[in-house]
Amino acid sequence: MKFKLACIGLLGVLFLNCSSDDDLVCAEDYTGELTAVESVLQGTWVLTAVESSVAVDLTDDEEDNPIKDIFAQSTDCQNDAEYNFMTDRSFTFKQGLTAANCEQKSDILGTWQFTGNTLNFSSACTIFSSQINLNDDETAFSVESLLNIRDINNQLVEAEVTYTYTKN
Repeated sequence: MKFKLACIGLLGVLFLNCSSDDDLVCAEDYTGELTAVESVLQGTWVLTAVESSVAVDLTDDEEDNPIKDIFAQSTDCQNDAEYNFMTDRSFTFKQGLTAANCEQKSDILGTWQFTGNTLNFSSACTIFSSQINLNDDETAFSVESLLNIRDINNQLVEAEVTYTYTKN
């Protein structure tokens, strides 16, 4: 559920910036050589952790056992997410494509640029930016989002959620 919300949020942001005018002018793709800093991101990054700032119970196990580890409470399909950043500045974001029997699947394509700690995406006529935190040895990065999470009791819980991707 959380990942569906994250994907829907990402897609919503991507499509909100599109105009319904007949004279649609799309944002230009990112081009050019990668900088030394950007080359660190080249490759495949797999979702390895999802942590909430607030303990929440998402599992229907008949126990009241809220925890902050959202990844442990999520399905294989929800946890099956990866970015692939190529040297030609193209990227893919895939979710639910590797795990078995996933009903909700995402396959987003576009171009990317990394400046400072801002990761910029151009996809579907839209520019989307995300602040990322790259760890010291450059083997993982995290992204934070403020989300409303619906727990097992159908209560909305506002939480800062941190998604961590590890270089494969």
